[in-house]
Amino acid sequence: MRFLTAMFVSVLWITPLSAAEKVDRLMEALRLSEVVDILTSEGKAQAHTMNETFLGNSGGEYFHTQIEDIYDPDWIQDQISMAFLETLTDSQLDRAIVFFESDLGQTIVSLENSARLAIQDETIKEMAQDSYFAIDRSSQSYRLIDEYIKVNDLIEKNVESSLNADYNFFRALTEDTGGDGTDLIEQLLLDKDNIERETVTWLYSFLLLAYQPLTEAQMRENIAFSRTDTGRAMNDAFFLGFNRMYDDVYYRLGLAVSHVLSGSDL
Repeated sequence: MRFLTAMFVSVLWITPLSAAEKVDRLMEALRLSEVVDILTSEGKAQAHTMNETFLGNSGGEYFHTQIEDIYDPDWIQDQISMAFLETLTDSQLDRAIVFFESDLGQTIVSLENSARLAIQDETIKEMAQDSYFAIDRSSQSYRLIDEYIKVNDLIEKNVESSLNADYNFFRALTEDTGGDGTDLIEQLLLDKDNIERETVTWLYSFLLLAYQPLTEAQMRENIAFSRTDTGRAMNDAFFLGFNRMYDDVYYRLGLAVSHVLSGSDL
């Protein structure tokens, strides 16, 4: 790894890249376009459910058009890329590129994307959850996933993201009522325990499924990278980008639902 790093830094010295070019290279290593395609698919499926539950399938062409505009893959990818450009230093970008262009980095990205795509199937999702509930908490595989989740503070960060997204959705939905949002905040805080339980189940189920093929040594290297300044900066950048994106997406979804319910803009 030190040899590869030295070679990579040498190449950068010969042909220096701008920060934006480094971010583009990192996004390619992370296969961000694949991630965005998966997230877009998930979002549109959720919007279809909203059309059923909130609108009784009355959204029509207007709601469909809004969903297509909201889940613009180019815009979503730009939000993530911009967060990395803002958060990571040049040296952190260099180290992140080295890790994610390595065989292990590419394996991790491939496993995560494959599992995220697979878990969209309800049968596979239920099987993953059953495996999580049944796993021996003292087993090495569970303990490594548990360590990875804690090192990256994934539970608290994801719960916060969910609460913020829900707040923005319902804020837009009730905007015309003139409320100050106090009741909404109180209700969301009451739901926090349920959201946390759902988040814990989803995270452990997903990561146990995704990282199952990794050896103990590979998983430990993955955790070790997460503990570095670069790993922490990447984690912060991901959440910054996704939080910005989802806050905007859910606010616009709330507006779209509200407009259909009120009969405006139709």
